[in-house]
Amino acid sequence: MPPRVSPFKDAFKYVCSKTDKTSKLELKYINAVKGHGVFALASFSKGDCVLEYRGDMIDGAESHRRRSIYHPACLAFMFFSKWRGKTRCIEASRDDGSFGRLVNDEHSRPNCRMKKLDINGKPHLCLFALHDIQQGEEITYDYGGDDCPWRMKLVSVLQKPAPLLGL
Repeated sequence: MPPRVSPFKDAFKYVCSKTDKTSKLELKYINAVKGHGVFALASFSKGDCVLEYRGDMIDGAESHRRRSIYHPACLAFMFFSKWRGKTRCIEASRDDGSFGRLVNDEHSRPNCRMKKLDINGKPHLCLFALHDIQQGEEITYDYGGDDCPWRMKLVSVLQKPAPLLGL
């Protein structure tokens, strides 16, 4: 068995080639609420780089402009982070064929964590396995925050009292 490639070198390879691990990942339709998701075709070990969240790197002013004209559903594809003291946004609403934009939120038990990497002086967001991931498992990470609309809908549905049945 060949020696394991370091997770950073693996991430560097895929970031520079702007490709996904299509031999180890697949897109599947889940349902009308979640839409599509990314699933493992092969196992990943704890610490492995799974994929990159790719999109347009934009500044705060451009993200504000786009938020004002986009459909609300597109806002879920905007990932904000600090880079060298400034707020930056990786905006992935345009379907470029990459998988990272379709990884679903899982706030209670995600199997990946987003890390910001400096590659050639630019920020890149990559998902790394928090634990071993088995073939067939959906790739997830915690989007952070408590204001995700799908979380609020789930809470409001769970808190809504059941209707009284007239017998």
